[in-house]
Amino acid sequence: MEVRDAYYPFSEASNALRSKGCSVMASFLEMQFRGFFFKYQTMMTVFAPFDQVLMNRVGNLSEQSSIFHRHVVPCRLLWSDLVSFNDGTVLRTNLMGFTINITRSQDVLMLNGVSVIFPEVYHNGWLAVHGISEVLEVPHRTEQTEQVTVTPSEFGNSYPEEESTISHSHFFVVRPT
Repeated sequence: MEVRDAYYPFSEASNALRSKGCSVMASFLEMQFRGFFFKYQTMMTVFAPFDQVLMNRVGNLSEQSSIFHRHVVPCRLLWSDLVSFNDGTVLRTNLMGFTINITRSQDVLMLNGVSVIFPEVYHNGWLAVHGISEVLEVPHRTEQTEQVTVTPSEFGNSYPEEESTISHSHFFVVRPT
């Protein structure tokens, strides 16, 4: 039995990715969407880091899905679309809660501080793939705590008899750094 590209809608894109040094993302693309595509044919954009920057990351199996899904945007964005966005435009990705912030640095398009170095590695009517220089990282959360004292009068409670019962409250504010 001959295998035809019609059964593997990502084969052309995967071949293009492999030819440009993005074999890991090509494999992710094939594995992640094989059944999904046929059920929910959708447009998408993939931002593909090159193999050199992904090789140290793929050994962690629990992280592979997260790595792939934060590099996929659920709409097709050609290079002309990306460069037309204003700085500060935010794109939603397939990883819940993870977004991509578009900026420029000396006329280089940046996605969360990572440069797009190979625009339109591949595109067709429903898919666009762009090569990027690094992995789009999930921001590391370091927690800083700050003690804030709030007196009851700040909550509209100005009854002196209640102030003796509740003199003040402490809240901890978590601020990402």
